[in-house]
Amino acid sequence: MYISDSFPVSPRISPNASPRLALLADAILLGGAKARSSLRRRLDSELIAKAPRDYQTEMDIAVEQIIVDAVSRSFPSYAIKGEEAVGNRTAENGAPIIYIDPIDGTTNFAWGIPHFGMTISIVEDGQVVAGVVYDAMLDELFSAESGGGAYLNGEQVRCVSSGSVENALVGAGLPIPGQLKAVQEEVYFAALKRLMATTAGVRRLGSAALSIAYVACGRLDGFFEDGLSLHDYGASALLVREAGGIVSAFNGGPVTETGDILAATAFLHSWLVEGFQV
Repeated sequence: MYISDSFPVSPRISPNASPRLALLADAILLGGAKARSSLRRRLDSELIAKAPRDYQTEMDIAVEQIIVDAVSRSFPSYAIKGEEAVGNRTAENGAPIIYIDPIDGTTNFAWGIPHFGMTISIVEDGQVVAGVVYDAMLDELFSAESGGGAYLNGEQVRCVSSGSVENALVGAGLPIPGQLKAVQEEVYFAALKRLMATTAGVRRLGSAALSIAYVACGRLDGFFEDGLSLHDYGASALLVREAGGIVSAFNGGPVTETGDILAATAFLHSWLVEGFQV
């Protein structure tokens, strides 16, 4: 199956993937080609500050437009919610919703750092049922569907447990002012300090979408960050769950509207949750 002449999609996703997952993959590969060819350091005059230290570039808009054009053709009855609101549209009640984050890690992208993610997810009845995450610079395509497993460039992936906290590598966000919503600053930074004192190391990579996907494929044992949106974490959270990991709020319960995400292997999850208990 070749969804487009430019990108052979089927070898990059599950052999049992649905046609709609292939269409998501095709759309994100098209957007990724644009982002990859446009990576460079942006000048201050080229940045739009949506909020303090929350940036947008012209490529966020351009890439989202490419993805919106593709999914609009492929899913004419679906609602669309893009982070940049380029082509957002409503649909009939109960229709699936497509969430798009064209560049997750815009600060990295704007400074010319070649580590940023792109993500599309489909939500039905309040649940993420399909999603793709793409690292355009490494040409790594992550994909997952409910009940269908998690895949990286066509190979099924699983969370990898080190079996000990001391040998765990954990990713975490370093919040900008106002980002913390679920917990107080002292609680969050105490959890970070606990990681630094106990684990093999802490990584702040700059893209929540890719960091959570890294939990799914074993490159990280866990990750947490506050103030994320479904655009950021939806597809990646599905990847982790399909790879045998756990995704929750900081308190171990269901993810809430505050966007506090804690993704980890089954072994590490409860230990990370303990770090947020006051």
